[in-house]
Amino acid sequence: MTTGDDQNGSREAKIRDILEQEIQDGEDLANDARKMIGYLLRDKKGYGLEDVRKGLAFEVTLGQESFWSSADFLVSVNGRMGMIIKCAAGSLDSRERQAVAAARVIASPPLPIAVVADPVTAEVLDVASGRVIGEGFGAIPTREQLEVILNESTTQPLDVKRLEKERRILLAFDAIKCCVPQGGGGGVQIGDDSSK
Repeated sequence: MTTGDDQNGSREAKIRDILEQEIQDGEDLANDARKMIGYLLRDKKGYGLEDVRKGLAFEVTLGQESFWSSADFLVSVNGRMGMIIKCAAGSLDSRERQAVAAARVIASPPLPIAVVADPVTAEVLDVASGRVIGEGFGAIPTREQLEVILNESTTQPLDVKRLEKERRILLAFDAIKCCVPQGGGGGVQIGDDSSK
């Protein structure tokens, strides 16, 4: 005969197993998106190795506190940062605001383009307006297109209040672990982590 505690423990173990598998599946899909974007930037969009920085972590200061955020790719042309790309699994709509905030915080003036991508599609966002300006991998700017965007950009640095708001938005997304992979960079922790 099983006791209520045994059943609860077994149920919790099953739930934990399901959640761990869902997290792993999500990370696998995000990794697939990273591979797709890396290939696309190099082989189809004309970017060189010097133009693309992968696995970027950057520090963000808010008042007396500092925290780390991340982007999967930071794309530059002739040394000028122009596009940030965040890869994830699932709904891209829920990641748009985080990518825009990251593009507004990472540089001054803000980057002109943010991209969110999964293994199936991508959304290209105009950072100034926060609006989607293109859908699909074909909408991601080529090196030449990004160079034109950078040369024509009239984006000004954000004022202090707006920059603080963007930092808070980015912190909120990172604090709830939206789009932050499990492991050293954060993510959902399930169970005890005796390695820490």
